[in-house]
Amino acid sequence: MNNGCGVQTIRQALEEHLKGCEYRIVVCTYCGEDVIFNQKQEHESIQCRKFPIPCPNGCGHENLPRDEMREHVELTCPKKPIHCKFANVGCEFTGSREDVKTHEKESIDHHLQLTTVYTASIDLQSMEIRREIQDISASRDNYKRTVDQCLREVATVKDGLEVSKMNVKDLKLKAVALTERVIHLERRVEDLARKDTVEKQGRDIQTLRDGQTNISDRVTQIERNGGGGGIGNVVNQVQNHERQIGLMDVRLAELDLRLQIHETASFNGVLMWKIRDYARRKQEAINGRTLSLYSQPFYTSQFGYKMCARVYLNGDGMGKGTHMSLFFVVMRGDFDGLLRWPFQQKVIMMLLDQEAGTRHLSDTFRPDPNSNSFRKPQTEMNIASGCPLFVSHTVLETRTYLQDDTIFIKIEVDTNGINPP
Repeated sequence: MNNGCGVQTIRQALEEHLKGCEYRIVVCTYCGEDVIFNQKQEHESIQCRKFPIPCPNGCGHENLPRDEMREHVELTCPKKPIHCKFANVGCEFTGSREDVKTHEKESIDHHLQLTTVYTASIDLQSMEIRREIQDISASRDNYKRTVDQCLREVATVKDGLEVSKMNVKDLKLKAVALTERVIHLERRVEDLARKDTVEKQGRDIQTLRDGQTNISDRVTQIERNGGGGGIGNVVNQVQNHERQIGLMDVRLAELDLRLQIHETASFNGVLMWKIRDYARRKQEAINGRTLSLYSQPFYTSQFGYKMCARVYLNGDGMGKGTHMSLFFVVMRGDFDGLLRWPFQQKVIMMLLDQEAGTRHLSDTFRPDPNSNSFRKPQTEMNIASGCPLFVSHTVLETRTYLQDDTIFIKIEVDTNGINPP
């Protein structure tokens, strides 16, 4: 059977059973909805919207439909309970309209007392509010004085900032001038004489020194023999030789320094960069004195691409303060007009393991041909490209990578596919 009836019967007796089954469907007398027979009474007493019920206020309406009773109680019932007019000052009486009118006539003294107490409470609250307003006004005045002082300090800082900007501008101009001098020296180094020329000049100087010794011996011999007329000429010759030797010594020192710089450059696409005094240089980066360091130039071949590395020991961009940032820089070389552009060679950047030699940290990239970093340089060097988050300070500053306050950086450029000019 449906609706929860568990009785089983034969088909011939089913119709007779349905007439008296407690789970049969019947129509509600009041609302016309279908309900189960044994739930009809519950439906009428709780759910039926049209079931007649008496007014809970006892106004005499006994047969209002349930769905109309709420409106009657709230709007039209003559015995609807209402509050006393003095409820806002503390009176708690409620009742019908007639009861409330009677209560108001009989409780004038009580209402007057409640009004007095309420007024006193309002006055007390008003005093407290006035005190709070006075405190707020005093705080506002203090804040205003503080803000005025801050504004004056900001104006002072702004003036100082403008001066600092001018100083920074001057420093940048000086840095540019210094950079141009360094670049000029680099160009001169590339055009220096080879080592055999320096050695030849050294031999010339040694010859001059030997000549000076011979002349000195001759002067001594002349003085010993008492000769006077030729001594002045010999002394002049010695002084001339000494001046020439001094000039040659200065020139030789300059050539030797340039030759050392030239000899450190590699021509196989590999840069081995040793950075000493790591702690001091990092602190200078933190203080803003020297934010980055450039390596010496290196080349893919004697007539190939010119490159260098740039490192920010205290990080740059996203890595500032937490990482060491490492970048690769394409520089302007003497043979760029014979090379293929943009620069397309694979680059490997490494921080070398100084302990076991097996845990090098590396990053590899292939240049983006659309990036300005790898076009043919129009200035001394292109924009650097690399890794702002190359290695964190917590990893770098361990014995594996930092020993004797020194780190080693290696850059390898794939030279395969470069057609020599």
